[in-house]
Amino acid sequence: MEIIEALGQIIKNMTATADNLGFSVVVPSGIEKGEIPVSVANGKYTVAFTGDKGSFKIDVVDGKVYLKCAASQYKDAVEEDYAQSSTSLFENDDLSEKDLRSMANEFNETIEKVYSKNQKKQQSKLPNPVSKTAAKNGSAYFDSNTLGSRIAHMYPEVKDAYKANIERYGEFLPEDFFVNHGNKFIEATIRQNDPTKMRKLFNCLNEIYNDGTNEVQGVIVVTILGSLAQEEELLANCIDYMEDMALSVVEVSKQLKHSKSLRAKLENPPKYKPKKQKRQRFMPGQLGQ
Repeated sequence: MEIIEALGQIIKNMTATADNLGFSVVVPSGIEKGEIPVSVANGKYTVAFTGDKGSFKIDVVDGKVYLKCAASQYKDAVEEDYAQSSTSLFENDDLSEKDLRSMANEFNETIEKVYSKNQKKQQSKLPNPVSKTAAKNGSAYFDSNTLGSRIAHMYPEVKDAYKANIERYGEFLPEDFFVNHGNKFIEATIRQNDPTKMRKLFNCLNEIYNDGTNEVQGVIVVTILGSLAQEEELLANCIDYMEDMALSVVEVSKQLKHSKSLRAKLENPPKYKPKKQKRQRFMPGQLGQ
């Protein structure tokens, strides 16, 4: 069988197990509806699945097939995130449908062990947000993770991005999350300017700013609201809802409006590498534990 057709059979025999674990197949760019979702690059054939628990992929290259698993979703994962979980020979000219079913069953057993076993471990990895009580009585300050968690609950569309941010870096990186994910939803609320939604958003931002760390205050003023610097109308929508941070937001917006270099830094935050000691990775030895 052709490699792509063979992978199509494997996908068919893994779909039910993947569905049960919360995974769906990734459709590569350029693949039409009804075509087998296989990407081909430099002689390597790849099928990928992604979900809330991470992602896994099947690579066929040089006569071998590899099953690799990662804790990050496919859109956020890089090659080093993947740990090899299974390897088999893939002489596609000699593979029968029975062989492909057997290979798919082996892969199904592997992903069930990896993702069923590690589900609680991944969930417990998310840091706890600072409680309102702790912030009010002075025993703790709101931090950037608390802001990210609140925004993720306010806009469910970014929950996966919030989790993936922490899983990838081993901590919450607010610039990456807000610039690439959260800001567009916050901006949409400000652009709509619905009083109820604006009060809900700014009640959150004001509360965290007033009882937050210097870092999270900077994230609110610069990373989030500073992105409105080029649209005075949007900034004007916010004025009546801002409390103590209003003067800082206006001043930062003025600076960003007149400085291309500052805007470039805001739009392209520095790239951070995940802390390897905190990265959640699936190692082959884990499967037998």
